[in-house]
Amino acid sequence: MKSVVIVDSMSNIPAHVLKTRSNVRAIPLNTQIAGETGLDLIETEQLRQFYIENPLKDGAKANATSPTPEQMLVFLLNEVIPHYDYAIFQSTSALLSDVFMHLKECAVTIEKEALVVRKMAGITEPFRLLVSNSGNSSSGQTILALYTDALLAKGIAPEIVSESAERFKKVVKTYSIIKDIMQTRTRMRMVGQKTISMASAVSGQLQKNTPLVSLCNDEFKINHLKINYQQAIKSLFEYAERCIEHGLHLPIIHVSYAGRLRELHAIKEFQSLQNKAKKYGVTIISGMMSVSACINYSIGSVSLGIAPKDESMEPA
Repeated sequence: MKSVVIVDSMSNIPAHVLKTRSNVRAIPLNTQIAGETGLDLIETEQLRQFYIENPLKDGAKANATSPTPEQMLVFLLNEVIPHYDYAIFQSTSALLSDVFMHLKECAVTIEKEALVVRKMAGITEPFRLLVSNSGNSSSGQTILALYTDALLAKGIAPEIVSESAERFKKVVKTYSIIKDIMQTRTRMRMVGQKTISMASAVSGQLQKNTPLVSLCNDEFKINHLKINYQQAIKSLFEYAERCIEHGLHLPIIHVSYAGRLRELHAIKEFQSLQNKAKKYGVTIISGMMSVSACINYSIGSVSLGIAPKDESMEPA
């Protein structure tokens, strides 16, 4: 029995991680920038070129949307169903995207179509699709996927792994630094999220604030609103260091950056976090944000996924 964990590209899971984790797959969202539509980018070189060219500059209109049920069906029929017996699909938070809703719409159809495809391939065992709303997004979604993959690698039954992942996702947190508060407010209102008011967005834009926000269990929270970029960076990475000292449920932290990685690696607070992680045996995974995540967060934004044992801890 072979199993796979599937995430959407809003997870920002780096291409180099996908290449080393053969049982983790990512389905791309749809993007639209300045009237041009396409599929989300995941490959490192493509993302590097995207950030060099920066097509989002000068206020270009952009949007990122869920794969349609039809696209999900095609992806699974081509990439998953002929090769795996079980698929655990963990969508980005239903608070932010329609991925989970679209997946539920086509789940029954997928399993029916799978019977035909697998029979043609000479496979007699039925295909099972286990659907979950991660309650997270971006880097936190990656942490959940890697935890799930680690359990599957131990040979634990997919149903039991899925149940464990449902419990684990409650301790996973995503913290994000929003470089462009007005852009993020616009994107969030498109999905019905009204946490950031127009007054806060205008004030933040004028004062060049870069809010630090969190997402956990489909709950969006503004941790710090009136701080600048450097203060937000300091708050986020020092928080991660404290979490390492107090212990993590999974010794992995994922940091994604809406820009070229050399810019992230040049940040002294990030370097300090890497040193602390090395000392405590924690793996830091860094990568560029997918285009869909960048559209929602804005160029220069940072996202951090973590599963701290002390859930009461927050960025100072």
